[in-house]
Amino acid sequence: MGFKTIILKKEEHVATIVMNRPDRMNALIPEMFKELKEALEEVNSDDDVRAVILTGAGRGFCTGADVKEGSAGSGEGLRAEKSIDEVRQYIRHNPQKITLAIRNLEKPIIAMVNGPAVADGFDWALACDLRVGSENARFMNAFVRMALFPNTGATWLLPRVIGLGKALEVLFTGDWLDAEEAYRIGVLNKLVPAADLESETMALAQKLAKQPPISLRLLKMQTYRGLEMSLEAALELAADGEAMTLKTEDHREALTAFFEKREPRFKGK
Repeated sequence: MGFKTIILKKEEHVATIVMNRPDRMNALIPEMFKELKEALEEVNSDDDVRAVILTGAGRGFCTGADVKEGSAGSGEGLRAEKSIDEVRQYIRHNPQKITLAIRNLEKPIIAMVNGPAVADGFDWALACDLRVGSENARFMNAFVRMALFPNTGATWLLPRVIGLGKALEVLFTGDWLDAEEAYRIGVLNKLVPAADLESETMALAQKLAKQPPISLRLLKMQTYRGLEMSLEAALELAADGEAMTLKTEDHREALTAFFEKREPRFKGK
């Protein structure tokens, strides 16, 4: 499939989705929403893909809506003259679709943060399962600075990643989080030198890609669902998960590899 605003690469069971408008720090336009959604759907349905990386081309991850004066930009559906219902529908069918597609991806997804992640870009990094950044990574919610409300999940995602008090500070102030602070408070799982960012992120993705796919899929689903349920309900799901994985070929392979003192080769069956 040919894309104009993103790049999709696949190698060794890892798919990399690159937001590709480097001259605009990967600021968002309507076509990018469409292509990101298509790419995320493609990798989710591709059984050969076992892990996904989301990143941006050039010096930035994603700086949110392209609000360059005179450009159509992703804000075309957010003009003040639009009705509240028109704006709501635009948001629901464009930026929010990407948040949901990232969060609902069945495979592990890693944000590789190479530079500024602002507004939607910050939220999409938070929606990923893991985040690896370089010293050039910077994060800002930004919406409050424009007297707006964050529309891509910040108020739901951020408290779950860094806790309520710190999340409210970030949301209320609109201040930048530099890479060191982002790592300290848990926005970043790993902080690595810029020269090593791609290799370190790919190494992590390949490590995940070698894990048993069924187990990872269940782990991801039930961990997120567990945030919204009682311990008793979570334990019931855990029993289901153990019973299911016990019957897989991958479990039998893991046992065989253990006794043969070798690395297992999982097939997702």
